Amino acid sequence: MIFPPEYKSVGVIRTDRTLSVAHGELLRRKTSQTRESEVYFLSQYLIVFASDGCAVYAVTSEGEGLFRRVTSLTKIASADEVVQHDEPVNMHNRTLLVKTAHEYCADTVNTVIFRSVDQHLTFVHRPDPGDLIEIDVIDVIPPVPGWLVYMVGHLSDCLLGELGVTFTHNILDLRQFEGEDSVFPCFTSGLSGRYLDSEEITEPATLIGCDISKMIIDQQFPDLNYKFINICSQTGGAYKITKPFIARCCQSERSGLVNVGGIDGVVVHWAASGYEVADALRNLVQRVRSRP
Repeated sequence: MIFPPEYKSVGVIRTDRTLSVAHGELLRRKTSQTRESEVYFLSQYLIVFASDGCAVYAVTSEGEGLFRRVTSLTKIASADEVVQHDEPVNMHNRTLLVKTAHEYCADTVNTVIFRSVDQHLTFVHRPDPGDLIEIDVIDVIPPVPGWLVYMVGHLSDCLLGELGVTFTHNILDLRQFEGEDSVFPCFTSGLSGRYLDSEEITEPATLIGCDISKMIIDQQFPDLNYKFINICSQTGGAYKITKPFIARCCQSERSGLVNVGGIDGVVVHWAASGYEVADALRNLVQRVRSRP
C-alpha cells in the first residue's frame, strides 16, 4: 500500500494533453537541465490530470532550495487503474480513506484519489485494510453505552482516524451478575442488587467489582464474609484479551502502557478526558508499530 503520510508531499499537474503525451513530456523534462526539470522540494508524488484521465507518479529530487532537480520518475498507476472519490473528505482520517479506497478497488482499479474540504489532494494505492491496527475497547455495561466506548466512538472520526486503527468492543455485561446477594460498586449503574456506595452490606454477599471495591468493603465491613468476582481488566479474569487494547481503571497509578499476557495495552483513569484517551491511544499505536 502507498498512502502518503501527509498530503503536502503530493503535487498536482493539470494539462489539456493526453496521458501518453503528458508522460512523454515528464520524461523529457527529467533529462533536461532547465527549470522545467525542477520540482517543489516537498513533492514526493505527482498526480497528473490529463484530458483522458489521471495518472500518479512517484518522484525523487536532489539539490537545495525550494525547487530541486528531478532524479527519478516512476509511474504508480494510470488511466483505468485510477478513480476519483467524489465527496470531500477529512484527509487526517486515514482509517476511513483506506477503507473507502478498498471498496473501489476491483478489476483493474488499484488507486483512489481523494480531495479534502480545503481542496488539497492525496491518494491511496493498493489499499490494504490489513495494515490497520485492531484495538479492543474494554468496557462494562450498564450504563449503555459504556463510557470508554462512547468516548472512543466520538474521537474516531476526528482525533483517532490519523492513527490508522479500527476498534472492536470487548464488553462485560454486569447484568449477568444481578441478584439479591449481589453487591455492585455504584448505584448509578441501575443494576438489580445492593450498592457499596450507598448502603450497609450484610451477608450473604457477592461483590462484583475491582480491587478498589474489595479494599473498600474490607475497610468498611471488616467482619463480612463475602464472595468476590474481580472484573478488573488487568488483575481479574473477566475479559479474554487477544489483541492490543485500551481499558480504564479507577486507580490513576495504573494508568499508562501495560502488557497483559504478552499483549500490549494502555490504561486510562476511569474519568479520563478525551484528550487523555487520544494521547493514550497514540502511545499504544506507537508501541505496537515499533514491535518487530
